[in-house]
Amino acid sequence: MIVLAIDNEYIKQKIDEIYSNEVYPHDISYMEGVIEYLSKQRENNVNITLITKDSLNGNLVKELYIKQIRLANDKVKIILLTEYLDEQYKEFLFANQIFNVIEGKEIEIIDLVESINSDDKVIYKNNIGNSLNNTLEDKNIESTIIPKQFISVYGTSGSGKSYISSLLSKSLCNKLKIKVSMLDMDIQNPCIDIYNNLNGSGNILSHIIEDMDNKRDINDIIDKCMYKDKNNKNLWYMTNNSSIFECQNKLNADYYKKIYFSIINKYDYVIVDLPSSPFIDVVRYTLNVSSTIFFVMNPNYISIRQGIKYLELMTKLWGISRNNIFIIINKKQKNSLDISQINNLLDGYKIVSVVDFESNVEGYINGAISNIYSKLNEKEIIKCLGVNYVYNPDKTNIKKTIISMFITKDVKINNDNKSIQNH
Repeated sequence: MIVLAIDNEYIKQKIDEIYSNEVYPHDISYMEGVIEYLSKQRENNVNITLITKDSLNGNLVKELYIKQIRLANDKVKIILLTEYLDEQYKEFLFANQIFNVIEGKEIEIIDLVESINSDDKVIYKNNIGNSLNNTLEDKNIESTIIPKQFISVYGTSGSGKSYISSLLSKSLCNKLKIKVSMLDMDIQNPCIDIYNNLNGSGNILSHIIEDMDNKRDINDIIDKCMYKDKNNKNLWYMTNNSSIFECQNKLNADYYKKIYFSIINKYDYVIVDLPSSPFIDVVRYTLNVSSTIFFVMNPNYISIRQGIKYLELMTKLWGISRNNIFIIINKKQKNSLDISQINNLLDGYKIVSVVDFESNVEGYINGAISNIYSKLNEKEIIKCLGVNYVYNPDKTNIKKTIISMFITKDVKINNDNKSIQNH
């Protein structure tokens, strides 16, 4: 159980969103209340993680507060928030078995999450995020809240999903200044390595599966296999060139689950490029664990009709919420359907970006052209991802970023009895 004693509504709300029923319902607001609660829980067989600050209201100095917590319950794991940590105070905390400490007047939610999941983690001088003594709304600061995302790119045959996936990965990485991984799970027609001019075998997925079969640690495998983008140190790729036979006979949900769980914990955004066929198991599994789905279609009646059928399958049979699905129209040109016509056909699905037809894309694929310049509607895409971001096209840096834990919709991803869940 996670118990908060920090007297901060904002942090309590965010921890509730991430850990749900694992969190004690009340944020204890004074020192004596913490000690009383822990004393009562001492005889119960419950593992408690206490998040508290040494400046909590009460009649005890901070050192005595720490000692009283330990006397009340010597088994509790303590995550301590402190404004200042010198060597003498750190030695005192370590002597009282407090190995998770976050220093600074302000903190990030992600640091709390990392401390909850870590046995010992000292974070020094973290001056970003939410004040220990005030809610975010009370502080007159510029702050960008970026919820961790697991994004799927899906759509109709020939709509340009891989092209859009590549644009999306680069755009979000550059604009939000976050770590992004791009996974090629299109086992029908993989081409992320070609679109992004990646060297190597182009088949990281097969290497990962082989190493998993040989009982190697999945986290070590991921660390060593991913390709880094040559122009962006925060963008990474998992490429794929597996045969259809190999995919049919080797890949299954157990592999997807382990790969996704490992990558979710290493990157802020995960973007998965999927095959168009809904009958390949990776499609349904991935869409069901996605926080956001970008559905790509072309502005013509054939693509729109196929897209409507796929959307009905996703929402009516697979139970995916329409609120998680956003439409990207690709390859718009002179004689394409008008966007107002497409809106009428789509019955309420939101179009977040329209990408013009790129006449030079074949030259780019074949190596004759070094760059293409298609643009996504970054403002609408960032907005639909739930980012609290004042959009400025000329802005090149974000000063303050808070990353919260990735949350799937109504699906658990388990790994050694650990789960990430949304309610």
